[in-house]
Amino acid sequence: MTEEQATALVDGVGAPGRLAWDARLETGVPTIDLQHRILFELMQRIPSGDERGLSPDLRDLLLQLRSYADYHFRYEEDWIRVNASTARMAEGHQHLHAAFAQRLDQLEADLVGGRLKSAALHDFLRRWLIDHIVRQDLPMIGALRQRSPSLFP
Repeated sequence: MTEEQATALVDGVGAPGRLAWDARLETGVPTIDLQHRILFELMQRIPSGDERGLSPDLRDLLLQLRSYADYHFRYEEDWIRVNASTARMAEGHQHLHAAFAQRLDQLEADLVGGRLKSAALHDFLRRWLIDHIVRQDLPMIGALRQRSPSLFP
């Protein structure tokens, strides 16, 4: 995927309405692709309206999303450690995941305090997930595929 295609895909994420999963987000690693789709579906359940504050349903969705993101991040980082040629690749990815968790902490606190609309949280999550897959996961896994084609059936 070219940088222009990546930008168009990421920029299209902010468009109104429900975003459908796009095959261009598939990495070719079945477990990682399944986990990305589950994260995508969890994120899609967050209201995209302008309500402020944290409803009980939204609180539960955020807990589910955080829990599953933590699980996915551990799986993906372990997969990278096993399959990458350098530890640096896994460490870099781990740093990106940690930065996401920190940002999610800030957004959750703002939402609980009534300082953030659920639409802003929804948009952040949509944009971050697509951007991370397109600009981090796909290039990294593509490079691993070129170096070790036997990893990919």
